[in-house]
Amino acid sequence: MRAVTAAEMRRIEEGAIARGVPVEELMGRAGGAVADHVGDVLGGQIAQRRILVLAGPGKNGGDGLIAARILRQRGAIVSVACPIPRADDPLLERCAAAGCSITQGDLADLDATPAKAELVVDALLGTGHSRAIEGAMLESLNLVHGAENKPTVVSVDVPSGLDSDTGEVDPATLPADVTVALGNTKIGCLTVKGAEYCGAIHAVEIGLGGDADDGGGVHVLTAGDIQGLLPERRATSNKGTFGHSLIVGGSEAYRGAPALAARAAARAGAGTVAIAAPETITDSLAPMAPEATHIPLPQTNQGGLKSPQSAQRLSRTFSERRTAAIAIGPGMGQSKRVSNFLSELLDGIPADTPVVFDADALTILSQMPEWWTRLRGPVVVTPHPGEMARLCGISVEDVQLAREGVAAEKAKEWGVTIVLKGAYTIITGPDQETAICPLTMPALASGGTGDALAGIVTGFLSQGLTNYAAAQAGVYVHGTAAALAAQDNGNMTSGLLASDLIEKIPAAMGLIARGEGPVPPLFA
Repeated sequence: MRAVTAAEMRRIEEGAIARGVPVEELMGRAGGAVADHVGDVLGGQIAQRRILVLAGPGKNGGDGLIAARILRQRGAIVSVACPIPRADDPLLERCAAAGCSITQGDLADLDATPAKAELVVDALLGTGHSRAIEGAMLESLNLVHGAENKPTVVSVDVPSGLDSDTGEVDPATLPADVTVALGNTKIGCLTVKGAEYCGAIHAVEIGLGGDADDGGGVHVLTAGDIQGLLPERRATSNKGTFGHSLIVGGSEAYRGAPALAARAAARAGAGTVAIAAPETITDSLAPMAPEATHIPLPQTNQGGLKSPQSAQRLSRTFSERRTAAIAIGPGMGQSKRVSNFLSELLDGIPADTPVVFDADALTILSQMPEWWTRLRGPVVVTPHPGEMARLCGISVEDVQLAREGVAAEKAKEWGVTIVLKGAYTIITGPDQETAICPLTMPALASGGTGDALAGIVTGFLSQGLTNYAAAQAGVYVHGTAAALAAQDNGNMTSGLLASDLIEKIPAAMGLIARGEGPVPPLFA
């Protein structure tokens, strides 16, 4: 599945029409898909439900009119409002013949309708609109904004007024509960601003053919993509088959972070896991991650890491025991001694061992001039927007305004795989295309979930996945596990603990291995 720009979407549609697919057929499928999703939103109970369809003058409005007629035929009480009159339009005539109430141009009779509607279908403006909303269009949207009953909003393709390329929104734009993306999701819907207005995005097939997934736009990950990446588990395997993960981190203030990462790596399938942490907290880590082994790192009398000795201790470990992958950073702190330790450790990591840099390690790296020139082997970095801003030397706002572009540019410059976390996490590499993980929910905004992600990616690296494959699989499994845990909690927006997520990793991998996605879908 791919997310595309408006220009790419036009090319895809034109290609389908050139191959002989009638426009009417495409619109019929689009309108039918919208009607089906409205039915889903209403729990399948459509009869006598009050629905308002706002239909614009273009094809987006035409899709809305087809949905209106179908919903009326299924028993809904449907009102259609066309702020810009659609003269001699057979679609509108069919709506009237089916029993829809029609209002055109003069919205005086529409005043009470939004207050009565349970659901509003926003089919005013599609991907081709870029001007400010004004006049009758603005008036119709304001009527819905002002409705005290706050009806559910289903947007056709994009919320009206949302720029399908940039995600910028008009002040009049209605936030949608559901956006039915026709053929392909639009890139603007997956931006930081756009995501706030689109609600749950459902991309529907409308018969555009192969052009809809021919390499244009940005790849959006699906369960099917990840299914083939999950490590193979043969019956004759043993724990040595699946590699050794090492988690380097922890401090007095953040004892739980390396334990969370270690548990996540183990749940993701790593054969064995070890935690290297300051010796004064090692005893407290054992109950948190009883399956892990422990490497106590020497400390000074004042409690700080002895940087040369600690780095040398780990270097000996690398030579004594084959470490398949390393995660550095969860809870390690950012003191001068820790910075010195990380600087010395960089020189001791074997050149063929993949490393995940996360959390505090990223902040320390950002303070090293041209830090990427010191990397010796395969590297994955997993920054949140603030950490990415520090690594790039730009503002958080600049990162968020161009997440895909910033990540792709820096992946090439630094020679690393980047997982830029946040809503619609970005995964990209120096020689790989940019991918977006569509699994996003507010409940993931919880301490420790980033440590879990670092552990999952490390666990996959230990089992032989490439950087890019481990990053994609790790992010998707992480999102799926979060959805399963939140569903069990009965709350998809808050209360999710990293520990809840970690316990669901095996179930998430099983779900994906069967080619299934999170249930209920966050993005389908």
